[in-house]
Amino acid sequence: MNPSPNEEVETVVIVNGSGDRPGPDPEVSVIVSTRNHACYLRETLAAVAEQDAEGVELVLVDNASTDETEPVARAFARETSIPFTYLRLRADRGPAVGRNHGIDHARGTFVAFTDSDCVPSARWVREGLAAFDRPSLGIVQGRTECHEQRAQLLSHFIETRRFDGSFSTSNVVYRRAALGPHRFDPSCTYWEDTDLGFRVRADGWEAKFAWDALVFHQAVPQSLGRWLSWPIRYSNWPAKAARYPEFRRALFLNVWVRPLHACFDLAVGGLVAMVMGRRRLAALLVLPYAVSFASVRSLCGRAPILKAALYVVRDTVALLALVSGSIRNRRVVL
Repeated sequence: MNPSPNEEVETVVIVNGSGDRPGPDPEVSVIVSTRNHACYLRETLAAVAEQDAEGVELVLVDNASTDETEPVARAFARETSIPFTYLRLRADRGPAVGRNHGIDHARGTFVAFTDSDCVPSARWVREGLAAFDRPSLGIVQGRTECHEQRAQLLSHFIETRRFDGSFSTSNVVYRRAALGPHRFDPSCTYWEDTDLGFRVRADGWEAKFAWDALVFHQAVPQSLGRWLSWPIRYSNWPAKAARYPEFRRALFLNVWVRPLHACFDLAVGGLVAMVMGRRRLAALLVLPYAVSFASVRSLCGRAPILKAALYVVRDTVALLALVSGSIRNRRVVL
């Protein structure tokens, strides 16, 4: 039996109200669900507080962090002038549950999501809300770029430069009326944001991409093992296509995750051709991957050959995850 929302919440801190909701309802509620990101959290909270927009409240949900998240949140509560709610959960039940608690405490006409390893630009809220140019528009996905000009090799970050069907919570805004009773589904691990977006779309709400609603994603360092295994998460992409056929419109040629994935698959075919003695064909099949690889990845600095080899291993993990997911869900996504 799942605990009730009140049983899950250990602490509630509300600025300017001693437990009572201060002032009129805000125009937009920014929700951040966090877990052990104290080292990035100060910058995230400050960026939300410094938005070039009126009527912004911030709801921070702490998924039972074991680092300095709570002291950071309490210090921010003392310093900020924007309405701020801090919720600390008794146990970590994942970001989906955290965001759902945030929605239940949000008061805004619009509900915006970003993550605690992200830094919204000063005009993020303003540009995101400006994109809601018609009553039928329920979702605005904003642009996400890496915070570092040149990210470290072993790091994780998100880049979203077009409407890709992810509805990534690194940068997305919902009209509250569009959310209605919908909440994030914790069973959709690592794609609860995609699932929510398509369920809202199924209700007839439109979605669009806003280039100027910009958020920067931190380049989060990872161990070698975690970095190499991260593409295992691609195994859920065929599940997205199985549940929401329109998700294919966001794929490259309706099949591949990105053009680089298609080029890698061609390169694998090239290796097979080489084994069969078809060297000219092998070269032709490998060439697109080599060109694409060079255009999207940096091998600057020391040990470029080692870096290239690590990327190839990572791409292989991604392909195996996609094939496995395609077989399991009977939908081909590569």
